Amino acid sequence: MPTPQQLVLSENFNFAIWVEADIVKPDEIRSGCLNSLSALSEIKQQFKNDNVDMTLAFGADFWASLSHKDEGGELKNFPAYGNGKAAATQCDLLIHIQSLSFMANFALPQAVLSAFGDSIVVKSEEQGYRLADARGIDGFVDGTENPHEINKIQEIGTIADNQPDAGGSYIVVQKYQHNLPLWQSYSIEKQEESVGRSKAENIEFSREERHARSHLSRTNLKENGVGLKIVRRSLPYGKATGECGLIFCAYCHSLYNIEKQLQTMFGDIDGQTDFLLERLSTAVSGAYYFAPNIERLRNL
Repeated sequence: MPTPQQLVLSENFNFAIWVEADIVKPDEIRSGCLNSLSALSEIKQQFKNDNVDMTLAFGADFWASLSHKDEGGELKNFPAYGNGKAAATQCDLLIHIQSLSFMANFALPQAVLSAFGDSIVVKSEEQGYRLADARGIDGFVDGTENPHEINKIQEIGTIADNQPDAGGSYIVVQKYQHNLPLWQSYSIEKQEESVGRSKAENIEFSREERHARSHLSRTNLKENGVGLKIVRRSLPYGKATGECGLIFCAYCHSLYNIEKQLQTMFGDIDGQTDFLLERLSTAVSGAYYFAPNIERLRNL
């Protein structure tokens, strides 16, 4: 049975880091992956109680160059949804790390970047942290729709065992920059209308109560009675005195589920956009990646 990379299966984390890079020496990437997995094992031993884990994932262009034709078949470069409202900043490699401590979350990426050396050129690094009650900087609880049972997380977040790319995951990473002064100029009622649930109590409004442009209406989707679910691994980011927002990160067994939500949010389905894009957030980056199972990662 193929082994998924384990980060997607763990909800127990307070810190995360996303490093996106372009690959300039493809022949050295397999050894970089192997050395990164060794570094992960060492850091896990050093920080035994910090639940540190990592995903290594690849963009469409590099993955296609490996000729794994039956694996990651849905993968493509991130398009600029909504006529450019969703910025596209596709890279070749994603290093996603999460843990319960800042120390572990700093030590592992240092070791991993050393493992890859000059085979990659880092294009971006973002760090996130969990706030009280799992709330975002907007004041609302984030990730309420996430599955919590390990079997359900694996079912939604990784490809099924009967597939050639079993244990793999499709991933989206986007940086949403918040305009807090604008958001705070809205009443609580307008904020709740934007999200589709109550702010203080975190109670979801019924479909009949929700505005068609609320975030829940745009992302809580069903087709033929089946929910298009994803596994969120997002966290807030930012400075108390400066830029802040959300690093949206999600894993899924199918890129279709992720893309459908983004198309609906950014108006590509019916021309109606998510209220949050008008009242709170601007998507300043976006990329898709495929995370192969551990066995494939060791044998690129």
